[in-house]
Amino acid sequence: MVSVTWVGLFLIYGWKNTQFMLDLYDQAALTMYRGEPPEGVAAMAYPPLLVATYIPLLPLTELAQRIAMLGVMAVLLVCVFSTIQTMIIGKHPFKQTALFWVLVTLIVGRYVVSPIENYSHDIFIATIVVLGIRYWAQCKEGRGGALLGVAAACKATPLLFLPFLVLQKRWKAAMLMAITTVVAFVLPDLLFPRESGTWAGHWFSLVLSSLHLSDGTAVVHWSTWNQLNQSISGTIERLFSFPANPHADAVDVSIATFSTTTISYISYGARVLILGILFFAFYKPSKAPLVFRRFCEGSILSCGMLLLSPMSSKAHFFLLLLPGVVMARFYLWERRDWILTLIFIIMFLYGTLTVKDLVGTYVGHAVLATGSVTWCTLLAMLGTWRVMLLSQESISESS
Repeated sequence: MVSVTWVGLFLIYGWKNTQFMLDLYDQAALTMYRGEPPEGVAAMAYPPLLVATYIPLLPLTELAQRIAMLGVMAVLLVCVFSTIQTMIIGKHPFKQTALFWVLVTLIVGRYVVSPIENYSHDIFIATIVVLGIRYWAQCKEGRGGALLGVAAACKATPLLFLPFLVLQKRWKAAMLMAITTVVAFVLPDLLFPRESGTWAGHWFSLVLSSLHLSDGTAVVHWSTWNQLNQSISGTIERLFSFPANPHADAVDVSIATFSTTTISYISYGARVLILGILFFAFYKPSKAPLVFRRFCEGSILSCGMLLLSPMSSKAHFFLLLLPGVVMARFYLWERRDWILTLIFIIMFLYGTLTVKDLVGTYVGHAVLATGSVTWCTLLAMLGTWRVMLLSQESISESS
C-alpha cells in the first residue's frame, strides 16, 4: 500500500514546481547543521526540532528530496488512514464505506491535499497527533502523552492538549507530555550547538517579539493581513482593516475599519470564546465509548489548535480530516442530525467549492480573505461538539 501511494503521489505531484516549503526547510536545516546565525532565515520561525528533522535531506538533490519527501508522506498517509479505518470506521459493507469517504472528501478533502502539493510538514505533525490519540483510545496514556509531547516540540500548538489532560485528571499522559516536550525541544541544541546562543532561545525570542506586535511583522509569514493566515486572529484582522500598502493578491473584504486596539480586543474575545467552547466540551465527563470519545476530543482540540495559532496557513488544516471523519461516521451510522446536515452543506459550498481552480484566482483570494477556512474550522469544531452531545444523549436514552 505504501509503495502504491508513493508512486501515485509522485505521478501527481512529483513533476510540479510546488516545493516552496521544501526550499524553506532546506535553508533552515542547512543553517542549523552549520551552526550559522539564524537571523533572517524564514523557516526558523518553526521550533528547532521540526527544522532538525530535515537535516537528513540536505545531501540530496532537489529531485531526490522531492522523491524522499513524497515517500515519507506516503508512509504517513497510510498510517493515518489505516488508523481511521481501524479505530473509527470499522467493518461496513463496501457501498457504505465508499459513501463515507465520499462525504469526508466533499467536506474536508481540499485540506488533505494542500500539504501534499506544498511538501508541507503538517502531515508529519498530524500523524503524530493521530497516533497519540490512537494510543489514548487503547488506554496507553503514557505513550499517547509522549507522542503529543513530540508534536508540541515540533509545532507548539499541540500544547493545547496539555491543560485538557489536566482538566480530565489524566496525570500520566499530562506528565509524560510535559517532560517529552521539554526534552525534545532542547534536543537540537545538544546535537547541533551554536557558537553563540541557542536555537530554542532564538525561537522563543522570535515568537515573543511577534506576539507583542499586532500585525505579526517580526515574522513576515505571520502577518495577520494575509489571506493565507486562516487563524481566528488573521481573519478578524482582514474583516476590520485593510493595509495601506497591500500586496498584489490582497482583496479588501473589510466590513468595517477599526483601530488596532479594537481589533486586538475582538481577537482576544474570539480566543476566549474558543477556549470556552473547549472547556464546556470537556468539563462534563462523557460516557461515550472510549475509542470514539478520544477521537472526538482529539478532533475538537485540533480545531482549537488551528484557530488559536498566531499563523495557520491552508496547509496546516490537514487535521480537519479528524472532525470530518468523526462527523461523517456519526451522521451516516447513528443519526442524520439536521444541524450536521447544515454544517456539511456550508463546509462544501463555502470551503470545497471555492478553490481557485473552480472560481478563479481573484474570487478564490477574496473568499479566502473572508476567512473561509477559519469559519469552516469553527463549524467543524461545533459539529464535533454536537456529535459529543448527541452521543451522550443516545447513551442516556438507552439507559
